[in-house]
Amino acid sequence: MKIATLRADVLLLLTAIIWGLGFVAQKAGMETLGPYTYTAVRFLIATVSLLPLLLLRPRSSTSGNTTASRRALLIGGGLAGVAITAGGLLQQVGIDSTTASNAGFITSLYVVLVPILGLAVGYRILPRTWLGILLATVGLYLLSIYDPSQVRIGDLLVFLGTIAWAVQVLLIGWATVRADPIRLTVIQSLVATVLCLITAFVVEGFPMEAIWETRWYLLYSGIMATSVAFTFQIVGQRTAPPAHAAMLLGLEAVFAAVAGYLLLDDRLGGVQLVGCALMLIAVLSCQTGRGNRAPFLSGTDTA
Repeated sequence: MKIATLRADVLLLLTAIIWGLGFVAQKAGMETLGPYTYTAVRFLIATVSLLPLLLLRPRSSTSGNTTASRRALLIGGGLAGVAITAGGLLQQVGIDSTTASNAGFITSLYVVLVPILGLAVGYRILPRTWLGILLATVGLYLLSIYDPSQVRIGDLLVFLGTIAWAVQVLLIGWATVRADPIRLTVIQSLVATVLCLITAFVVEGFPMEAIWETRWYLLYSGIMATSVAFTFQIVGQRTAPPAHAAMLLGLEAVFAAVAGYLLLDDRLGGVQLVGCALMLIAVLSCQTGRGNRAPFLSGTDTA
């Protein structure tokens, strides 16, 4: 394995671990702070923590001077920011009425949704991906709606947010090979911050005392789960084979379940555990092998 590929894989694995633990922080933070303000402050902290990276980067490593690069930054970063705004808000509102474990597994389905949404922009779905889609559907049913009396609206909201995360992955996949990843991350985070702050002020009024009480969870969500993790994702996705990225990022569900069990005493029944297992297999089966990176929207991508 090439050193560059190994380095990218390590970054993506760290991303999965950070995101998995992030579900615990999000769930715990909801005890003292509303979901809209939590998400807004999370992205605000992330944006502020990212700004020094722009100043510390060597001038020689700065890219994005061409018209195509600037267009990729503005379009890719802007639309990705809208996507993570929708994903972040839906996930945060939903996690209030479901468990961190459920949220983690449902969110991991973006790996399955990416090739489905990618059909509209030229992806071809291979047989193993259709198998993954089937397994994911059954797994989600067992996890969330096997017992109608236990259906949680939170699971549905998290799933809708997962669609937005899938859109973000597609957008980043297009933009990250055309523009500087650090600047792309900053623009994405800045757009999300502005949109979420406006929403939080309108809906919840931005309660400062509650924000202070939730500061440690917000710092983890803002710095680690958003700023650091998204940077790792974008840098790793830039050089990692697509199959590696899909499988490693999909492991966030496992880390979320383990963290939820150890820190929040989340308990899953036997049927739910089977559903989780099927969803994990689905995520891992959607992209196997090394794969080749083809230009996004070229009509030659496979999933």
